[in-house]
Amino acid sequence: MVRSSGFTLLELLVVIGVLSVLLGVSIGQFRRTDPQAVADSVLAGELRQAQFTARAEGVPTEVWLRPGVDGAPATVQSRLLQPVVTFHFEPNDAVLDDSLRPILGGDDRPAGRFGHARTPKEGDKTPLLRWPAPRQVLDLGGGFVVRFDLFLEQRSNATLLRLAPAIELVLDAEARPRARLRLVANGGDGTTLAAAASEQSLPLHRWCTLDVGCDGKSMWLSIDGRELARAAAEGMPQQGDDPMFELVPADAPFAGAVDEVRWFVYSFAPAQFLPPELPLEKALRFSFDARGEAIERPVVRFQTAMEGS
Repeated sequence: MVRSSGFTLLELLVVIGVLSVLLGVSIGQFRRTDPQAVADSVLAGELRQAQFTARAEGVPTEVWLRPGVDGAPATVQSRLLQPVVTFHFEPNDAVLDDSLRPILGGDDRPAGRFGHARTPKEGDKTPLLRWPAPRQVLDLGGGFVVRFDLFLEQRSNATLLRLAPAIELVLDAEARPRARLRLVANGGDGTTLAAAASEQSLPLHRWCTLDVGCDGKSMWLSIDGRELARAAAEGMPQQGDDPMFELVPADAPFAGAVDEVRWFVYSFAPAQFLPPELPLEKALRFSFDARGEAIERPVVRFQTAMEGS
């Protein structure tokens, strides 16, 4: 006799019984999981993600550990740079909202680094790019990086970008970049001025990538992923009521071409909760540089039940 396909009732009952035993064992094992092992696993995952992001994007990242408030568990949270706006200079480049479309000046250069680029035009009173930078789109309060690609044809004084009153980036006569930031003090009491200056000039007759960044503690300049200058910059960049981003303003033109311009801002990823059995003594911060190398890697020490009693 040929048996029909499928399972008998007895076979199904046996499978269900085996699954029930396995599930019970796994639940029991989960309940016996070492809280320290869980915390180590969560922290290691966030650190790997932050380090990977730093290496992939060429930007510094952080991971914060914070004690719980009012008996809540401690948390671990990554602080990463997120891209918010990019200008490509391609003809008929689409934008989601026409009110955010930039005004372009200068001349089109079809053979840029990634496609089309822009070059200043003699007598043009319009910046290479002029864009209203509403805070709901470009909020610099948590820190930022602005990155753009340059082709320098002649060394001379120039202004590369201006977002008053927060930031201005200039070149001196030797094409050495200088950045100035106006910051609101952490206590909200007045403003301060921070500056970073490179001793190295931009390269001539080749494309390079220039970064200017600020993370609330310091500001830096880098070319092609290599840091050129760093300075203390405590506070958050001051943004005006009607901020306007200008790339190569007409009053100090740049002798060369500019390709893609990208703005990144710092933001926190969703917080991960640590086991409530492990209260954290104090807040800690892990930092990675733009190459993913650890800058700060503090020793984590949780309170034990005996210490907390």
